Amino acid sequence: MVKIPLEVYDFANGLRPMAHFLLRSDKPHIFAPIKAIVDTGSPKTLIGLSDMKRLRISKVQLNTIEGPLNPIRIGGGSVKTKILPNAKIKFSDLFEIELDVNFPVSGDEQINQPSLLGVDFLEKTGAGFSFNPSKREAYFEIED
Repeated sequence: MVKIPLEVYDFANGLRPMAHFLLRSDKPHIFAPIKAIVDTGSPKTLIGLSDMKRLRISKVQLNTIEGPLNPIRIGGGSVKTKILPNAKIKFSDLFEIELDVNFPVSGDEQINQPSLLGVDFLEKTGAGFSFNPSKREAYFEIED
């Protein structure tokens, strides 16, 4: 069993479990640390506009990704995304997985939209998720 510790931060008027991971892709070339909210209400993993700006990932780069626009609803708004298939998500030396990741390309452009690690991650890995806000403790447990 692999236990991946998560951080717990005050964010948007509440405690949020946050995953720190390395996102890698060959096309478009991305090699970047990401801090994402573990969001069990989000069906998909999304790299937020704030991370895209910080990492200087442009919408022109994302247009090189083949495939249709995928509309998703976030916080009462709608965002069209491009899906980057089989992006690599690595948690330190503990665990690595390939996962389809959504990048916003148009819609409500709130610069403070954080990255989200969605239920798709939990489903694909079979991970258990534990969050104890009173102890400010959170982690994933994944079978080897």
